[in-house]
Amino acid sequence: MKLPSWLRSESAGIVSSVAAAVVVTAALAPIQHRVGLLNEGLILLLLALLVSATWGWRVGLFAAVLNNLSLNFFFVPPLHTLTVQDPENVIALLIFLVVAMVGGMLLSSARQAAAESRRRQAETQVLLNLSRAMIGRTHPEDALAALCGEVVAALRPEGAAVLSAIGGGWRVLASAGAPSAGRSPDTEERAMAEQALATSAPVGLGRTGLAPGRPRRIAVRMGAQQRIREIKRGLTLVPLRVGDRAFGVLRLDGPITGTVFGNHPEQLLVPFANEAALAVQRVELAAAAAHADALREADEMKTALMTSISHDLKTPLAGIKTSVSSLLDASVQWSDEDVRAFLETIDSQADRLNGVISDILDLNRIESGVVAPVCRTLAARDLLEEARTRTATSWAGRELTIEAADSALVEADESLITQALVNLIENAAKYSTPGRSIHLRAAPAGDRVELIVADEGPGIARQDLPHVFERFYRAAEYSRRVKGSGLGLAIVKGFVTLSGGTVRVESSPEGTRFIISLPVGAAARASTTPQ
Repeated sequence: MKLPSWLRSESAGIVSSVAAAVVVTAALAPIQHRVGLLNEGLILLLLALLVSATWGWRVGLFAAVLNNLSLNFFFVPPLHTLTVQDPENVIALLIFLVVAMVGGMLLSSARQAAAESRRRQAETQVLLNLSRAMIGRTHPEDALAALCGEVVAALRPEGAAVLSAIGGGWRVLASAGAPSAGRSPDTEERAMAEQALATSAPVGLGRTGLAPGRPRRIAVRMGAQQRIREIKRGLTLVPLRVGDRAFGVLRLDGPITGTVFGNHPEQLLVPFANEAALAVQRVELAAAAAHADALREADEMKTALMTSISHDLKTPLAGIKTSVSSLLDASVQWSDEDVRAFLETIDSQADRLNGVISDILDLNRIESGVVAPVCRTLAARDLLEEARTRTATSWAGRELTIEAADSALVEADESLITQALVNLIENAAKYSTPGRSIHLRAAPAGDRVELIVADEGPGIARQDLPHVFERFYRAAEYSRRVKGSGLGLAIVKGFVTLSGGTVRVESSPEGTRFIISLPVGAAARASTTPQ
């Protein structure tokens, strides 16, 4: 049976021993002649052993002496004196005292061993729970949050948090327990954290060998109001280290009230701190890896950009340079037809150069987050008509058809979707079978509308389909005969995504269909809502 906390102290044990001795003596005194001295001694011996088993050997020693005196005074002739007439009784009292003391010490040792066993079992269970909570957590932040939760469950502080000094300033990586556990460290806490890291030992825990904490006030924001809440402390800050490197501290808003670990919490703080240090190290490594990936991606993008567009930039420049140089050559008398041909070359190559630069700038705007879409309800037919008008020179000599109901409305950014359609129409004109038709269509699809740009043959190879929206990707069969930067479809996907839509491609030897899926416009939704 587990005693209430107020009965566990040695003072309570001494008082209980006296009370029990008085009660037992009072009960046995009137009937001592019928019970017998031997039985009376055994009862008092049993009482002393029970006290030792409950409160420890010191209280048990007190109970043994007290019960020995009680036995001598009330039950050994002559009664009510400490004088013993019979030598056998002297020996019996000495044996009683020795047995009570030795038995009490053995029972106390057994009690301590059982308590230690329970503590170790509980510690093993806590560490097992910690391992289960941490295992499989691929994100370091999730692992730290799970660890803080296990700290609160095992040691029962008011809250727990992991603080890191990565990047030069203290910040909270994860917390659990009371909302105040997630607060940013104030000046005093930062000083205590620095002390914990400098000494490689817990700071602020009110336990033997550790600096005692003291109550402090912490401001906690509740909605729009500021309230001051008193948190009872030892505030505990445990350093997180891996080898010689320090990664932060584990902060516990005390007091630590875990029933099994209340007297020796430091035995669990170290494993918790070690796990937290490893998780914080993973955060740092993940940040470094992300930075390295970003640098590598930027370098790869720069290399791909230069490789992809160097030819597309040099070719039109070479054409423009050649045409201008020819026109400036005074030694040659050019005919009007020749001059017009040179000017047309300059114009077409300038347009090509402008297209490449526009693609680069559009992609940069998308990836830098500069583009801020303004979505509104638009007529699908108007978008298709505008895209057809802007690409008239690209599909000249072909038939371009539009099929869309006037009631088909979409929710999108007009300029972004129009530019996406322009890119798709220009691609269809460049890559489809010359002279064949291009078809534009708007079709409802549940709560969305699909804008379709379809051409006729020869289609996209199966192995190229998963990559057509990647930057700088160009199918090998087209890269030699059709000029381009490989950015057009990446820009289409970026513009459509910014407008809240998706884009996909379907292809066969009969032709290719690019399908932009956009939300239905607000007016169309209102007209279909049941009244």
